[in-house]
Amino acid sequence: MTSAKRISVRSGDATLSMTVAGSGPLVILIHGWPDLGLGYRHQIGPLAGAGYRVAVPDMRGYGASSAPEDPHVYSIDHAADDIAAIADALGERTWVSVGHDWGSPVAWRTAQRFPDRVRAVFSLGVPHRLPSPVSAHEWFDSAYPDRFYYMRYFEQVGPAEQELGRDARDSLKRIFHALSGDAPFGEWLKPRPLDAPLLPGLMSPPEGPLSFMSDAELDAHAEPFARNGFYGSLCWYRNWDANEAQARAYGDQTIRQPAGFLCGDREIVLLMFDRGLETQRTLCPDLRMERMLPGCGHWTPAERPSEVTAALLEFLSDVADRPGDGPNI
Repeated sequence: MTSAKRISVRSGDATLSMTVAGSGPLVILIHGWPDLGLGYRHQIGPLAGAGYRVAVPDMRGYGASSAPEDPHVYSIDHAADDIAAIADALGERTWVSVGHDWGSPVAWRTAQRFPDRVRAVFSLGVPHRLPSPVSAHEWFDSAYPDRFYYMRYFEQVGPAEQELGRDARDSLKRIFHALSGDAPFGEWLKPRPLDAPLLPGLMSPPEGPLSFMSDAELDAHAEPFARNGFYGSLCWYRNWDANEAQARAYGDQTIRQPAGFLCGDREIVLLMFDRGLETQRTLCPDLRMERMLPGCGHWTPAERPSEVTAALLEFLSDVADRPGDGPNI
């Protein structure tokens, strides 16, 4: 990968390890659970080659980045501050935020928290939404009454860490497969007993490599989890009520910067939040791209690498060429 290097930057109580490549307007690619910056492996080179400076961190709790003990510092506002710290460390005043999974709410939040610095936002799979009017437990119990729900399971410290950590590689392979377009749609949310663990409820992945991830890439994902455990990554799920309260502090939730959205039509998030796309259209008045990828599941950057890269390059070119009301490249 031309000019790529690995660096670390400090953000408050956390040290963030990241890959940086290329030169030009800054684009920060933000991953989610249980991914790493490695999830964007197919996009870094092409974006850098097209004239962008690309920064791809392992978010706090992941990979070579630090994992603070306090679960409260894994909130969305903390993560948005991490993204601003990356831009500061690189000497950049403005940037474009691109997010996937948990990285998407972080990307949306950066636009709200740093309106004069974030030029545009692009989300892979998670629409921008209104904050929940009820607590996490009220929502979980209403949407998934008397049955297993992974966010409820992840709230308690200990059980999920122990289950997933017994064999990090096998755990990740099962999770990656269950949320992909290769598994039956809804596999991740199929009913099971309230007190069930996560993994036995998922179908077994196929023998050999996954269709969108080589065994070597799976090994690279699993190695830091095998070394460090899952605690930090799971703490992202332990701030639901704090995250919703933080969101309400930003008012009407309108994203005023140019926005883009790309999603697989087998994206599980579409089943979790009712009318997500419709709500996003009202909250993003400058929504310049909204596309669906047939047959694609949750892992869009890996399952459809060429389509994701092409969409990002098209979006970046558009926001670069058409100045809007907010900051532009």
